[in-house]
Amino acid sequence: MNDILARYRDVLVARLGLIEEEIRLAEARYKAREGDFHFVTLGNVAVIERQLKAVHAVRVQFQRMDIEEFETTEQFKQFALAKLQRLYDSRIILRSAIRIVMECVRNLE
Repeated sequence: MNDILARYRDVLVARLGLIEEEIRLAEARYKAREGDFHFVTLGNVAVIERQLKAVHAVRVQFQRMDIEEFETTEQFKQFALAKLQRLYDSRIILRSAIRIVMECVRNLE
């Protein structure tokens, strides 16, 4: 059971890592389009960076997660979904990507 949960965790971490990369790419495109020194641009970049930090923090929590705490896949799913739901609720721009990851967790067997 622990081996299966560890693989689920690793997939979850990888998907969150992809979201981080997508955010970095969006930030670079935004800066290239808008420039670095406009007041609005700086505010928007700050929002993007906060979102990146939030995703990174959740990814690190999953990386450091002790799989031994979970007796069943269902316990793991509920824990992961609760963390992802909080991230989803707090970050409007990332909702579609987080929703996709949540759906993947819901489909774990």
